Amino acid sequence: MHTAPAVASTADETEARLRSALLPPIQALLPVGEFVMPDYAGLGIANLPATIAALFGAGLKDACLPPLRHDLWAGWGDGLRRIVLVVVDALGYLQLRAAMNHDDRLVFHRLADAGSLVPITSTFPSTTNTVLSTLWTGHSPAAHGILAYELYLRELGVAASTLFFWPIAHRRRDSLAEWGIEADKFVPVPGLATQLAAHGVVTRSLISKAYAESLLSRIHRRGVREVVPFVAVSDMWAGLQQIIERRPDEKLLLMAYWDSIDGITHQYGPHHHIWGIELGVLSWVIERAFLSRLTPAQRKGTLLLLVADHGGVATPPAAAVRLDKHPDLRDALALPPLGESRAPFLYVRGGALAHVQGYLQERLGHCFALLTREQVLDSGLLGPGSIFAETPHRLGDLIGLARANHYLARDHAQLKMLGRHGGLQAQEMLVPLLGLRLDAL
Repeated sequence: MHTAPAVASTADETEARLRSALLPPIQALLPVGEFVMPDYAGLGIANLPATIAALFGAGLKDACLPPLRHDLWAGWGDGLRRIVLVVVDALGYLQLRAAMNHDDRLVFHRLADAGSLVPITSTFPSTTNTVLSTLWTGHSPAAHGILAYELYLRELGVAASTLFFWPIAHRRRDSLAEWGIEADKFVPVPGLATQLAAHGVVTRSLISKAYAESLLSRIHRRGVREVVPFVAVSDMWAGLQQIIERRPDEKLLLMAYWDSIDGITHQYGPHHHIWGIELGVLSWVIERAFLSRLTPAQRKGTLLLLVADHGGVATPPAAAVRLDKHPDLRDALALPPLGESRAPFLYVRGGALAHVQGYLQERLGHCFALLTREQVLDSGLLGPGSIFAETPHRLGDLIGLARANHYLARDHAQLKMLGRHGGLQAQEMLVPLLGLRLDAL
């Protein structure tokens, strides 16, 4: 990689450490080296909120997650005025590193040379709404309860998407608001922006116009001073520069989220040439719409953090475990498989638990490792802190951990995605932390 030797060494050492880390309660159940465990102790994306608060001289109420390991952000806080945090959906660390090795023209080389680029981990599951809910609260998945793309919501008696907040059998976005879900009450922990505001930090958010008023966005933006919708990656990055220009004296957290690479990962797979083209577009826009437009005064005291929620794994149809091909398994389930296709949450009919465990281990053990609800809760996969009362009920009785590129497909329509995430493979769990003070450029 085209980075300074010391930075490259730190990145390689960090990657090796993350790949070899174990969670003692379940390490005997999982082969060493097969999975990357989420790190909540200082090398995970879950540690970013506490890091941001610490950089601003603030604290998070009842925070159970510490800041990132201090050597990763030492020196960032000197004369700090504002933090720009950009989440690029599905920009996995391994995919980014491979692209940088292939193309010296990408802006990420210059940014990494002026700062640092290291891998950190996603959460478990490695999925967007879980990660974003962790970033927007500073609390672990166990504590905030948004555990995966699809969950059984006991309080409503419905299997639902907690990304789009619709019942899985009736896909009308945010229709669960009509069932009584309220944005300011759905998660039991305070919003990050609310907590920072108590310390004089203003939070402003940029999000695609398509999602700006969604229920999930409203859950996340509790305490946010301003939400700026955008229509493309170009006006997102231009909007970041414009807010910095308009608000020179604010103690400011600017958060932005961009999802096009995720869509390409799902449609074409994470190794398709279109993925690389889209990354090149992002690189060009960062230069033209943001970096080149910042004045020296606007760069001064500005910290840029570019991260991802997860990476991606190529998942061709041949890698699918099709539920319709396993009627004995299907008929033993009380609900359709929920969670993630690469981390399915299985609700088992009464008296059938031993049968389902045996079937999965004997027939599908090469595709999924298997944990019980209690093993997941005790393992630390969902992070530390108080466990929200609904969290155990949202997990299912058994949780699968996808091996290699396998996934569980409920129906034929789910075979269309050629790239996925949600599991514990290195490609989906390792995400970049690219950080630099812009006055160093």
